[in-house]
Amino acid sequence: MNTDIRYQPSESRKRSVSFSLTPRFSHFQYTSAVFAIRILERSLRFDRSKDNDVTFSRQQNRNFPYYVKCPSFNDDFIFYTNILPFEMKNTSFNISQNFERATRRNLPRDPNVKYFLAHSTWKTVDGDLSTCWYANRDIYPNDFFAIDFLYIKTNVIFKLAVAHSQRLQKNLDISISFDGLLWFSYRSQNGIYTKTNRTLEQHLHTYLFDSGEFSSGFKSFRYISFKAIEQSDRRFQICEVQIVSTNNITNIKRDFHRLNM
Repeated sequence: MNTDIRYQPSESRKRSVSFSLTPRFSHFQYTSAVFAIRILERSLRFDRSKDNDVTFSRQQNRNFPYYVKCPSFNDDFIFYTNILPFEMKNTSFNISQNFERATRRNLPRDPNVKYFLAHSTWKTVDGDLSTCWYANRDIYPNDFFAIDFLYIKTNVIFKLAVAHSQRLQKNLDISISFDGLLWFSYRSQNGIYTKTNRTLEQHLHTYLFDSGEFSSGFKSFRYISFKAIEQSDRRFQICEVQIVSTNNITNIKRDFHRLNM
């Protein structure tokens, strides 16, 4: 989970203060992570002691899915992707010996760390269009980024601002799901709008999705995914994901035009 923890504003404070800037934050984060791993190890050993025939392997050869997740400022959705900032499978771990697995002390010591800090997935939900998440590698088939709206919503409207090419975006398979297990591809252009902003630094393509205008049967969902169907030497570059209020939607749509694949 990649996020910026903040205090809730109180009457004595006009604005919230980033928790990561408070005194002894690093110590608190480290001790909490170590404590959590110790609890896990103690629980596994306790369960094993109940039945002598049950053992917990210290190595796992199956490839379970890992996702990087980032909650929005308002906690109204979660942005996530399968592209990890580091190759977790190459990081050794022994739960009975290594209690620093989930702490900052265990992060790789190479240029990838600086790249992750500069282009973290957190940049997609920080409300700043000048900061973007850049995937740290080329795109392979089935790579994706997605949005979890936390519960099934109907007629949801959201914006997606990307700095990667329109060609890459148009070649992504858009799918929706109610439970994250069964997915349905949405191949229509209904309810999708776009506009392009050109600056000296980048071309920003913004897409507006209004599921109220989606084809019948696609107006309600909890998850929406954008998945690569072929390999590409391009990289995902997502600058903003934002739910749009319906109060001013007519004026907002005036700045967009209907998508034409």
